[in-house]
Amino acid sequence: MKDDVKRSVIIKNLRNWYIIDSVLFNDYSKKVIKEDTVFNEYVSLKSALLSNLFEYYDIIGYTPTENETPKNVNVLQESASKIALKCKAISSKLLNKTPIKENIKNLIVSESKKNPKLGQDKVSDFIIQEKFLQLSLDNALIGLPLMECKDIDETTKFKGKILEEAHKMMRDSLVRLAMTCKKIRSRHVS
Repeated sequence: MKDDVKRSVIIKNLRNWYIIDSVLFNDYSKKVIKEDTVFNEYVSLKSALLSNLFEYYDIIGYTPTENETPKNVNVLQESASKIALKCKAISSKLLNKTPIKENIKNLIVSESKKNPKLGQDKVSDFIIQEKFLQLSLDNALIGLPLMECKDIDETTKFKGKILEEAHKMMRDSLVRLAMTCKKIRSRHVS
């Protein structure tokens, strides 16, 4: 990776750092996650995800077009919040598309059978929220890079598939951790 491209990707991942928080919490994670061990786990997962994205962007030949260094953290957080809102709006629309609706319906039926004591409403709420956050993160972190990359064929090769699977695993772990934190927080606020 050339130095100017590396710099652009580092700036993109710096923005991604705050986008992840905005998607998952609508806020900076440190304000939401109060327990140190949980916060450390969250930061470790997020760091690993961004490291994986750095490598993924490299193999697909993605060069971010916005490579200007942000003036300060507030500017960075504001732009991340705007991007997160756009990605959430896209995800809301995607959740209403037939293939995704069918997938969610099948997940709800399957999980309801596995956990009949939870009730279909709770299972449904959990799965829809989880899918929404997953889609939002993917739209923010991978959607645009895939549209602007130089070598999309790399995604079908071994390394590309491994990096995508690693992304999904870390993304899912972040989403579940965030959902758990929000659930705990809502119990304390109520």
